[in-house]
Amino acid sequence: MFYLKENEVLEDLQINNFYIIQNHKKYCFSVDSVLLSNFVKIKKNDFVVELCSGSGIISILLVAKYKIKQIIGFEIEKDLFDMSIRSKVYNKINNIQFINDDLINAKRYLGANQVDVIVCNPPYYVLPKDYSKISHKNLVSKYEVKTNITQILKTSNELLNEKGRLYLVYPSLRLQELLTIASSFNLIAKTLQFVYPKNKIESSVVLVELIKNANKGIKVLKPLII
Repeated sequence: MFYLKENEVLEDLQINNFYIIQNHKKYCFSVDSVLLSNFVKIKKNDFVVELCSGSGIISILLVAKYKIKQIIGFEIEKDLFDMSIRSKVYNKINNIQFINDDLINAKRYLGANQVDVIVCNPPYYVLPKDYSKISHKNLVSKYEVKTNITQILKTSNELLNEKGRLYLVYPSLRLQELLTIASSFNLIAKTLQFVYPKNKIESSVVLVELIKNANKGIKVLKPLII
């Protein structure tokens, strides 16, 4: 059953006549999610999983772009999970399954080494000691409160099959940390694309493709300016 809650609106995604629920007082997806969905490469019959699926924006965009047999999204926040379910119902999408659980439990649902592609727009920042001034709206989605990059990479290593691919968007300032931790889980960076805000000389985020047990060697794509 579809319905909207207080302060929620439907916004047109400008693809496949799909819409998504937004709540500007609680949570809205960012352009980073759209950039990541455009960066991801999916092959026919790939088994796709999204970690930290939030309101479902990336999964819905991927269904619109690719002929995906099934995509499974994991989201720990009940409110965001609920939004994703109702957006799925509104769009009459049958090949997405959203699961309201901690991503550390994903292997219980999927088994080990079964996934071809994982997509994740993770929390970007380590939670500071004094976080009282951070709005509740941004706390869990932006800060490592309920998961962190190490856990995401560990879970991805457990789920991905040999040469399985992980796609992430992450702050450029934390790229070295990301690649170091990823390497410890046999996830090797293969493609990078830096994103620059218009009229800025420093990259804000980077799109990353990691492949499980791949040979070393990184391809750097032309930067994106937004």
